[in-house]
Amino acid sequence: MYHDSNRSGFFSLLVDVRGEKRQSSHRLADMPTILNLVDNTRDTWMSQAEFIRPNRRVVNLARLGLLFTDLDTYRIPALAGRTPDQLAASVLYFCAEDGLPAPSVLIYSGRGIQAKWLLDGTIPRHALPRWNACQRYLVDRLAHVGADPMAKDASRVLRTIETVNSKSGEVCRVVHVTNDTDGQPVRYNFEYLADVLLPTARWTIEQQRQEQTERAKRKSRRFLLVPGGKTANSTS
Repeated sequence: MYHDSNRSGFFSLLVDVRGEKRQSSHRLADMPTILNLVDNTRDTWMSQAEFIRPNRRVVNLARLGLLFTDLDTYRIPALAGRTPDQLAASVLYFCAEDGLPAPSVLIYSGRGIQAKWLLDGTIPRHALPRWNACQRYLVDRLAHVGADPMAKDASRVLRTIETVNSKSGEVCRVVHVTNDTDGQPVRYNFEYLADVLLPTARWTIEQQRQEQTERAKRKSRRFLLVPGGKTANSTS
C-alpha cells in the first residue's frame, strides 16, 4: 500500500525468534520475495519508512508515504472487550468527532489498532520536521483512544499483517479501508493533511523549535572551535 518495490532503497523487518528480536534490512525490489518467506507464526514488524541504506536509522531516511498512529485500545477501559470491527468503528467515530481526516486503512494488530493515512506520493527527508509535527498532533488528538506516544517516529516498525500476535494469539489484519471514488484506499496530499492538522500558529511554533535546536547546535560547534576551549570530556 505504501511501499513500492519499483523504487530504490531499503525496508526493514524485525522478527521475534524464540524471544530474541532479530532485525534485517532488504532492498525494496526484493520485498515480494522476502514477505513470502516470512513465518506468519512469529511476531513480525515492518518499517513504515524507506531508507537509503540497509539500516532504519532516521539519518538514512529516504522517503515516507504515510502518517500513522499505533492505538493501544486495550489500555482504555471503555474500549476493552470490543471486537476488532467495533474498535475500527470507534476509531472512525473519534476521528470524525475530532475533525481528523478518516484513516485510509485500519489494521487490527492483535490487541489494538494501527491507523494509517496513505499519501498520494512520497515525501523526502527534508520534509521530516513537518511530518514529525503531524505525527505529534495525531498522537495528541488520539491519546484518549490509546495512541502510543512512543510510536510516532520515522524509524518505527509496526506489526505486519497476516502475522500472529503471540500476546493474544490473534492474526494482525486489515479491518477497515476508506475507499476513494476509484475503489482504492483513499490517499491524501501531504500538504493538505499538514494544513488540516497544523494550524499556522502551531506550525510556526514547530519551526521556531527546530530553528532553536539548530542555533544551539551551531553555537556548540563554534564553542568547540575556540582556541584553548574545553569540551565536556576535556580533562585538565
